[in-house]
Amino acid sequence: MKYLYYLLTLGALAVTAFHYAGEPFLPASALAAVVFAAVLVSLALFFLRRRPGIAHGVVWGFAVSGLAVELNTNMSHLLARAGLDWLGAAGYAPLIEEVLKFLGVLLICTCVIRPRSWLDYVFVGVAVGIGFTVGEDATAFARMTADNLDSDTAGAIGAVVIRLGSNPLSHSLFAGLSAYGLSQKQPVRWLIIAIAVHATKNLFPSLSTALDDAIWPLLAGMVVVLAEWVATIWGTIALRKKAAAHPPLSPAPAHA
Repeated sequence: MKYLYYLLTLGALAVTAFHYAGEPFLPASALAAVVFAAVLVSLALFFLRRRPGIAHGVVWGFAVSGLAVELNTNMSHLLARAGLDWLGAAGYAPLIEEVLKFLGVLLICTCVIRPRSWLDYVFVGVAVGIGFTVGEDATAFARMTADNLDSDTAGAIGAVVIRLGSNPLSHSLFAGLSAYGLSQKQPVRWLIIAIAVHATKNLFPSLSTALDDAIWPLLAGMVVVLAEWVATIWGTIALRKKAAAHPPLSPAPAHA
């Protein structure tokens, strides 16, 4: 099973590399993506350094990020053919992305490490979310900067500000929920919850685009983002307290 995990990781990395090779990166957006990734990954590896499987989680999250974008693009075409294009990303991204991230948590916690408590599962989920955010935001930086060709530097800065405001830890929140469910032997229930929370975040921006003259989707979306920030901050504080009260005795051995 461990070899299956490595094979899937390499395959996903190959797809993601192909994906990024086709993105419209400008010097400013490329620099923004590299700096953003360096800061976020460094912070994750530092704060989660005592937990097993963190580096694997970050790599898996990044590996499936490009694959997710490619699958999302194909699903958007199918959604349009079904007359449901008004749903936008809410109609396909939550399912695709949460399943891919959950698969990584499952493989890492089954094939790579031996989790000793539910905290190990959740922290792997957080790491997967971090890696996924790095990849997804790189795509966002490239595309949002390309839309502002008159000043690629201003476009890149604007893209970073927008992505930071929408909560760069949201994918960690979603993946952490499904990882917790895996630790409680309730994976399907908590995966559905993660998908539902993710879909709620994506729904109102999609409705705002579909209903140009309506202001309520924009206001509702702002409320959802605020609630997500509150949940993320509360969850971070709670996890740090739990981790301090239950530190790992020693690094968890890998499966043979």
